[in-house]
Amino acid sequence: MVKMNIEYGLFPNQIPYAQWGRGEKIMLIFSGGPGNTIPRGWGLRFMTNAFDRFTEDYTIYYLSRKQGQTKGYSTRDMSDDYAKLIEEEFNSSVDIIIGMSYGGLIAGHFAADYPNYFRHIILLMSAHKMSDIGKEVDYTFARYLSEGKKRKAGVAMMQALYPKGVTRTLSKLIMWVIGPVLFKEEHPSYRSDVLIEAEAECAHDASESFRKIENPVLIIAGTNDIYFPKPLVEEAAHLIDNAVLNLYEGRGHGDLMRDKRLIPDILSFIGKRFKDQE
Repeated sequence: MVKMNIEYGLFPNQIPYAQWGRGEKIMLIFSGGPGNTIPRGWGLRFMTNAFDRFTEDYTIYYLSRKQGQTKGYSTRDMSDDYAKLIEEEFNSSVDIIIGMSYGGLIAGHFAADYPNYFRHIILLMSAHKMSDIGKEVDYTFARYLSEGKKRKAGVAMMQALYPKGVTRTLSKLIMWVIGPVLFKEEHPSYRSDVLIEAEAECAHDASESFRKIENPVLIIAGTNDIYFPKPLVEEAAHLIDNAVLNLYEGRGHGDLMRDKRLIPDILSFIGKRFKDQE
């Protein structure tokens, strides 16, 4: 992996971020979850090194969610938090928004409610709602974290990310070892926030928001994703008038970011949008 100079921080509205790249354009990545801390070192690079292609032209911000959420906080509340951030920090406009997994759920509301705040929007491993098994897995994961059981949380997540086999077994063993280090409680409200986010995820259904989206949206997902299975992703694309859907056969939630088609497909979508806007 290419070594990057990564800056970590907390915006005034209590949204944590990691920032790298040196371009004038702005890319925001709404990160996965539940859990609103930013991974450090290899944990962050594992999820984001695919975006190194953009660092010459873009400054990239990897965003989590607001710290200190109140009971009943919703994915639409989280979308409004991002809108406020863009208003205050980026003059109400950014070039690219990428919603990854949980972040894609939020991005669906954002695309409908704030169409003038971005030029391009992309959903990775996401849809208008999550599968029932995905909700069950994430709620179990969040419950363990809220109780401080980090090893059990990591193992529960690997159980979902990988099919039965050697990769799943090894991943579960690794998570049992590194769970306490990987899932750091970097702020006092972390344990309550992670459970609130899981509850928001279980209640999330952005079908009406998807129907209101006017801007083109690129959706990329794997056919073996248990959180966002193929029928659900196809339904999501059908709800949006201007959706572009790229399904990667055989890819799941844990390996889509390593697919060599990912960045070329994003560049193709962005390039077409630039051409259409001329």
